[in-house]
Amino acid sequence: MNIHPFVFSNKQSYRISRHASFWFLWILYYAIMSAIIMYPVHGFAKSFFESFVEVAESTPLDMCFCYFILYYLFPKFLYNGRYVGMLFLWLLASIVFIVLYELNAAFLVPYIREGFGMKTTMSSPANYAYDFFILFSQINMEGCVAASIKLGKLWYVKQQEIDLINQEKQKIKPHEDRGLIQPAFLTDLLTRMEIIANEKPMVAAQSMKKIRNLLLYILYENTSSKVPLHKEFALLQEYIDLEKLTAEKEVNVNVFINTSPSYETIAPFIILPLVENAFKQLNSYGLKNPSLNLHISLQNEIIDITLTWDKPIETSSLTNGRNVILHNISKRLQLIYPQSHELNMMIETEKIFIHLKINLKKAIN
Repeated sequence: MNIHPFVFSNKQSYRISRHASFWFLWILYYAIMSAIIMYPVHGFAKSFFESFVEVAESTPLDMCFCYFILYYLFPKFLYNGRYVGMLFLWLLASIVFIVLYELNAAFLVPYIREGFGMKTTMSSPANYAYDFFILFSQINMEGCVAASIKLGKLWYVKQQEIDLINQEKQKIKPHEDRGLIQPAFLTDLLTRMEIIANEKPMVAAQSMKKIRNLLLYILYENTSSKVPLHKEFALLQEYIDLEKLTAEKEVNVNVFINTSPSYETIAPFIILPLVENAFKQLNSYGLKNPSLNLHISLQNEIIDITLTWDKPIETSSLTNGRNVILHNISKRLQLIYPQSHELNMMIETEKIFIHLKINLKKAIN
């Protein structure tokens, strides 16, 4: 098993295996430590198996506490900068789980020890404060270990994103110097058409009309400052159909356009290059059955576009980037829709997200 996807993948099979391995090692560690303490009285083997069962029985409490931190406190409080609230709830959860541990020790642990022929020793009232301190230290040590693993993974992904930004700055510089602003999809499609014309003549015949439509659009519409939004959508669909027809690897493309534009206009080649960039990335990856999802909605002349596509776990960079496309779109948006757009990119372990929102009313003509 490749250690990298095992650690970082969000696929269910990897997640289950990763968490199961962690908690098994957790139980094994505490069982061995307890057996080392008890073996002079009961022997190592007997002490180990009793400790293993006892620790395994209480591990669901450990899991609940750790997952409460990772999947509730972190998203709701830490990531939003609500540190005081997170600290308060963390301490409150520690007290609640200490009470649960004490109830478990009083009502369930004695039966486990009796089953192994061991006597149960009850804590005296004088030891309650000491027991509370030990349990408080132990449970928060568990929480800190889980938090450290989670934050370590996030730090790694963030470092990869920083490397990506630095790499893409170097790629963008020469393109900026040459003033490259036009999308390159037509050249790429024609190159692919030359390759498949002899092998798949039917595909070539289907593609030529779409390529002609794209070429006419570039020649006549691209010179305008604004184009009808419905024409941009039609161009986008033509391009997606061409990519699906001529792609070397099958891509699962899902397009959801929840609008029927009538009079709205948009600057040309804003939406299509985003999709072009996504296809370029997918074509450069060696993924099996990759997916690309595009969701577009329009309300009160505010267009909202969300684009996601798969990426390999092994990299957080946009291989063979063409991020010059994203950079050029950002520059055009700053010129045409200043202070009236949002363009964000987020990289996760297996997906890349691009979100674009534009207020079409506030364009500078």
